[in-house]
Amino acid sequence: MRRALILVVLLLVCAAAFAQAPATTNADVAKRADTYLGKMSLEEKIDYIGGTGFAVRAVPALGLPSFEMSDGPFGVRSNERFPSTTYAIGVGLAASWDAELAEKIGAAIGRDARARGIHFMLGPGVNICRSPRNGRNFEYFGEDPFLTASIAVGYIKGMQSQGVSATIKHFLGNNSEYLRHDSDSLIDERALREIYLPSFEAAVKQAHVGAIMDSYNLINGQHATQNGYFNIQIARKEWGFDGVLMSDWEGTYDGVAAANNGLDLEMPIGAFMNRHNLLPAIADGRVTQATIDEKIRHILQTAIRFGWLDRPQTDLSISTYNQQNQQLALQAAREGMVLLKNESNLLPLDKQNSRNVLVVGPDAYPGEPVGGGSARVVPFASISALQGIGRFLGPSANVFYEAGLPSMESAAAATEFATEPQNGQPGLKFEFFQNADLSGAPVSTQVVPHLNDPAQPGETSRLTFNPWRHFSIPNRSLPRNAGPAISLPRRPALTRSLRRARERTGAIASISMTS
Repeated sequence: MRRALILVVLLLVCAAAFAQAPATTNADVAKRADTYLGKMSLEEKIDYIGGTGFAVRAVPALGLPSFEMSDGPFGVRSNERFPSTTYAIGVGLAASWDAELAEKIGAAIGRDARARGIHFMLGPGVNICRSPRNGRNFEYFGEDPFLTASIAVGYIKGMQSQGVSATIKHFLGNNSEYLRHDSDSLIDERALREIYLPSFEAAVKQAHVGAIMDSYNLINGQHATQNGYFNIQIARKEWGFDGVLMSDWEGTYDGVAAANNGLDLEMPIGAFMNRHNLLPAIADGRVTQATIDEKIRHILQTAIRFGWLDRPQTDLSISTYNQQNQQLALQAAREGMVLLKNESNLLPLDKQNSRNVLVVGPDAYPGEPVGGGSARVVPFASISALQGIGRFLGPSANVFYEAGLPSMESAAAATEFATEPQNGQPGLKFEFFQNADLSGAPVSTQVVPHLNDPAQPGETSRLTFNPWRHFSIPNRSLPRNAGPAISLPRRPALTRSLRRARERTGAIASISMTS
């Protein structure tokens, strides 16, 4: 009996030790990290600061495992599309005005992550909603800096209580998805301190967040991943951030500049912070070995603080499908609903007196738990508003449905275009070039009647509209092996995008249309 009691006590102590990562790096953690660091060659160090898709690379010779990452601020988004409990979206969680609920949600996602062996969850997103046209507003916590910070702190504390690092993103001023690699957020110091920085500052100082993800855009003329004012002066020196500062995926543009301006980890791979770029820079003094060492320390110290080197990250005591978490997700969805108007006390619906109910809206069916993109968590099951209302009312009422609005794809397909404002040919004209500045004669020209134009007999490709990537153009008119063509307007601001597109595909397309 005594032996069993001691075992129970030890298990409780261990659970408590792993439940919350230490707030800051202490001397013992730093010394242990330096032990690993001292055994790495310079080449191994440079390799280590480039990711391997969705992980920090393993170093088996040193006993260092890979540290796995997952997208999805609202659940664990599996790259294999394995389902996970899907929780209230960011703006919905913020609409609850409940930081304690946010902490519970963070802890639930942390448990789901532990059940799947995830070390870094890539969330929460805390960019301020400054324009309704930003395609990722649904991920964020609204337009109020104080509310955003409060919800974020609760979320992060809950998640990290499970031994999983949160990654607050996107640092900084990422308020537009359009041209997100090229747009420059010009923000004065007062607006920075009062609006854009407070949620990140609270995450570091109050929640001791384990990681920060830099954004794609430029801030005041400098890309986030090479912006030392924010990465070093503010995050490291002013706030005392001692975790991992990583790039967004393909959000690094200059390896030397990123290395010298605070970026620790380039994701998804070391496309710029690699041996080819950094070994010569170290040899000629543009980058110091101490700078590289500090990046390794930030990664290893974070791993040690969270206990990742002392236990398996996959916790087999946690069910992959967790009914408790499912109920919490339902609670968060309910708490985030805001009733703006209730004429004649129509709600809640009276089963006895409801005979015909019309449900209107494109998202009423099928169920759309999230907006898409990297936040698209695959739920175990999705219940639409139409289904939920129908189940609630049962046979006592007839439930009807009307989408009300066309889908983006059908609206695009139905829109009539002309190739010129006056006397143009019906349709859209695509010109394909093999140079980045779209100069000279196009290698081929194509006119199609509509976006989402059905393939012609004998063709296997279609002209499709994709709101996330602007336009997707079929390869039917491209030379063999040219790769996908990227359609972009003729604008000087697109120089960098065109250059990257040229490097990746070898073919550029322009579009001429009038709606």
